[in-house]
Amino acid sequence: MANSSTFTRRVLLAAALCLSGCINTPLPDYYVLTPEAGQLSADQFRGNAKIAGLAVGVGPITIPETVNRPNIVTPQDSNKLQVAEYHRWSEPLRENISRVIITNLADRLGVNKLYAYPWLRTEIDYITRIDVLRMIGRLGDEVYLQVRWQLLTGDKPYQLLETRISEYRLPVAGGGYSSLVAAYSAAYAALSDDIAIALAEINGGANDS
Repeated sequence: MANSSTFTRRVLLAAALCLSGCINTPLPDYYVLTPEAGQLSADQFRGNAKIAGLAVGVGPITIPETVNRPNIVTPQDSNKLQVAEYHRWSEPLRENISRVIITNLADRLGVNKLYAYPWLRTEIDYITRIDVLRMIGRLGDEVYLQVRWQLLTGDKPYQLLETRISEYRLPVAGGGYSSLVAAYSAAYAALSDDIAIALAEINGGANDS
């Protein structure tokens, strides 16, 4: 009987410890890249029917496998990465980047026909391919974004119009992950500026009026 009582107490103690650990485990925080205004405004292109009627496909987008995960990754040194257990992206990062760039381009050019890869629509005027080569951010320091992007005509056989490798360094205003993600959003806003300017220049630019 004594052995049974001791066993019961041990089981209850183990259950209490487990419950206590579960209760004290912190819940993860989730973050999202957000669209931002940029150098161009749709007001600059009002009356430019060519730009207003553009159909633009955004993608495919590639990102390094080191950051292609739910957890936010930051460097500890040149050869070591820190994967944040309790700071995570709220959606797949590639999809978040695509959505932000599409929203930014719509805001800058006043274009409504923007499609994420893979698109079902076949009547595409231009395709923007994006390869994120490096996406590195240090808490309380800066983010660094290196992107190779291309503009192609939308009709097959595709014609390459432009290829660039663009780099963006922006300061991280605070020491937390929210500030880090905000700096990333600003970097993708700067990339969206460059893409929008290239599309505008190909299609007649802003109105003189």
